[in-house]
Amino acid sequence: MLRKVSVVLVLLMLLSLVGCGSSAPQVDWTLKVGGVVSSPLSVTFADLAKMPQTDLKDVLMEKSRGEDTVGSWSGVLLTDLLAKAGAGDYATITAIAGDGYAIEVNKDELENAIVALKENGKWIAETDKDHGPIRLVTPKTPANRWVFQLQEIQVNQQGGSGVPANAALKVTGNVEVEVGWTEEKVRSMDAIQVESTNKQGEAQTYTGVLISDLIGKADPKGDATTVVFVADDGFTAEVPLADLEACQDCIVSFRDGGGFSTVLPGFATTVQVKGVVEIQVK
Repeated sequence: MLRKVSVVLVLLMLLSLVGCGSSAPQVDWTLKVGGVVSSPLSVTFADLAKMPQTDLKDVLMEKSRGEDTVGSWSGVLLTDLLAKAGAGDYATITAIAGDGYAIEVNKDELENAIVALKENGKWIAETDKDHGPIRLVTPKTPANRWVFQLQEIQVNQQGGSGVPANAALKVTGNVEVEVGWTEEKVRSMDAIQVESTNKQGEAQTYTGVLISDLIGKADPKGDATTVVFVADDGFTAEVPLADLEACQDCIVSFRDGGGFSTVLPGFATTVQVKGVVEIQVK
């Protein structure tokens, strides 16, 4: 009888192990937490996997482009990480991705936020390598705050800029949060092709990112009315914000030699700005 009980226990243990799924994958990734903290933190993927995990069920991800999605996420509570780093009373965080993308998120938007390791019960590192191995999930915000390939969290005492020092393009001014990206990050975003006539009257095809998408990531304030394109040589050009938000083929195009230009089919040639480095919202 004792032997039968032992066999049953062994079988139950094996079934339990199968039910739990595979252990955390081996991933070379480190997340740093710094800024206004008393104990700057550096945790590996393995460290994160060993920490208490929180499940977020049926969370709506509001996208600026494409269909919204609903999913479930598992990971480490952001508040736990900030507490370990000694964040204290802070105003915002700046979340920075491995490719340089950075965005600032207000403290009141971080309710229930986690550093997610799993999406719908599966390791992000294994199922979505382009967005893994970890991702900031902030249920109270649009998807542009859900920073994938999260590499660093900077804690800010006062509201600051979400623009990295090496930003090749940024959106600033009368917005909820200033944002910026490296050239590599911009070129990795969802791109479209549009046809437009150049100054010589020739039709050309251009590839780039919708300007409305870029502006949307900064969330213009309600009284914003105008956008100013700023070039690397100081040239500026103004366009009504409403016109850009409604335009489905106005892009920041990728230049062959590096950098960006604005391509606005049907608009005046004066707003087709070469070498654009900043989009100011007024």
